[in-house]
Amino acid sequence: MRIGFDGRYAEGDLVGVGKYIKSLVLELDKLGVTCIIFYSKKPKYKITGENIKSVILPNSNRITFEQILLPRAFKDHKIDIYHACGNIGIPLLSNTKSVLTVHDLIPLQIKNYFSYSKIPSLSKYLYLFRLKSSIEKADRIVTVSEYTKEELVKRKVNPEKILAIHSGLNLLPEQLPINKAYGDYILNNGGMDVRKNTDNLIKSFSDVHKVFPKINLVITGNNSGYKKKLEKLVAQLGLQGFVIFTGYVNEGEMASLIKNAKCVCYPSLIEGFGFPVLEAFSLGTPVITSNTSSLPEIAGDAALLINPGSRKEISDAIKKVLRDGKLSLRLRELGFKQVKKYNWRKAANEYLDLYNSI
Repeated sequence: MRIGFDGRYAEGDLVGVGKYIKSLVLELDKLGVTCIIFYSKKPKYKITGENIKSVILPNSNRITFEQILLPRAFKDHKIDIYHACGNIGIPLLSNTKSVLTVHDLIPLQIKNYFSYSKIPSLSKYLYLFRLKSSIEKADRIVTVSEYTKEELVKRKVNPEKILAIHSGLNLLPEQLPINKAYGDYILNNGGMDVRKNTDNLIKSFSDVHKVFPKINLVITGNNSGYKKKLEKLVAQLGLQGFVIFTGYVNEGEMASLIKNAKCVCYPSLIEGFGFPVLEAFSLGTPVITSNTSSLPEIAGDAALLINPGSRKEISDAIKKVLRDGKLSLRLRELGFKQVKKYNWRKAANEYLDLYNSI
């Protein structure tokens, strides 16, 4: 079987959808599946394996790549099934069987999501068109959580066309020393933006800090515009020196940050999956996360679940973990158990069964 993959999300740093593509393709390679990855330019990191081939279709814009070059490439490389991995991107005029992975519907769920665009209304219209047409054209749709499947069904997508397959977890590499000493700290490791609810976490932390004056809040990720707003909030609350913005953190340093945190607090408003929760589980760190979207599904009973809109619930949960050593130990043990459910070999076998059924 020869499976084609949309490699555009894996052309830069292998994060998000790029990491998903890499992980899935490497496991399929071990199962003897021939994987052809189609790029629009030379990737920063090449994904290699005995059954993996890279094809570059250069000098093309998005529409040309998807609607003209890909259908030609399917014939040239005798593709049996094409797998578009990033919510959109199915060639509309191709007869090749196709699978579409929908990770989330966040662009439809967040108000003003397209405000970064010069013409937000046009960007939203084009995204909706591409999403709808890809969903209609695809032979099967994969979601990475039951939550996202339910959201699609609410939008009148045929449930028999959709299969939820949980992604696996890539274990973080060996821990690297942290250059800075953060003392005792709570970690927020999911990136910074409005959807991640970082502002409400900082407000909640101010209540925690009154009871635990030596505790710090460490926030990872890059978002210069949003960070400025958060720094103003930190100043208003008198938390300078206690809220630490690390910027980008590599995987080795991230492993150390997670491992040494008193807890990970991840009060995101909407998530299609929630890798930061699983990463914390894998390293034995207690987790506090939201009772919304996919997060209860992914966390199971291994985390303290809170209403992300409630400053009090967030702060009370943090204080509870800091005070109760037995609770922290129980969450640690439950986390180790929960994370075992998420592995790429299991996921790859489910994808292979899906491909064979088309």
